[in-house]
Amino acid sequence: MGAQSFILRKRAKSASDAFTLAQEDAIEEYGNDIYNGTISTCHTFRDVTSEFHRTNKSIKQFIDDKIGDMGKRDCYVICELEPKGNTNKIKSFVQHTIVKGTSKWELRYNVYVGSYDERQLQSFKTKGDAVEYARKHTEKTQDTTFVRMEKFLSNQDPNVACITYKSSLTERDGQYVFFGMAAC
Repeated sequence: MGAQSFILRKRAKSASDAFTLAQEDAIEEYGNDIYNGTISTCHTFRDVTSEFHRTNKSIKQFIDDKIGDMGKRDCYVICELEPKGNTNKIKSFVQHTIVKGTSKWELRYNVYVGSYDERQLQSFKTKGDAVEYARKHTEKTQDTTFVRMEKFLSNQDPNVACITYKSSLTERDGQYVFFGMAAC
């Protein structure tokens, strides 16, 4: 198998996050083949930002010179724009929900399917009804189902607070240039 050069830009909070996003995008577009000729064939990256600044070369010239010496599955990164974090003293906002009256709890038997991506199918007041529904579903789809006994609030919203992120005016993601030799 051979190697193919690549150059791409990605914005993220860190070089590691940008690398992960670039690999995920490549896999989504070109598949998970270990010889697809994209950044997804590289296992890690090396930061050469300080080396780039010492050379006083244009980014294009630096990348061209560097790619000539790279091996298959090598990946380098240059940080073009430094990320700026949140400088706010308080980085979140809390909105409380006032609950009036008495809370009423109800016992329910909930049917779930799947062991990894569990999702609730149905909710019943009795265990017998839940088991009957779960058996029919399992026999029809061959999926494993679970019946769970759970309490829930029946007369109000169970959410009592909402916490949202409060961004800074100067906050921004960094911009990174990845380049290297991908396996193809």
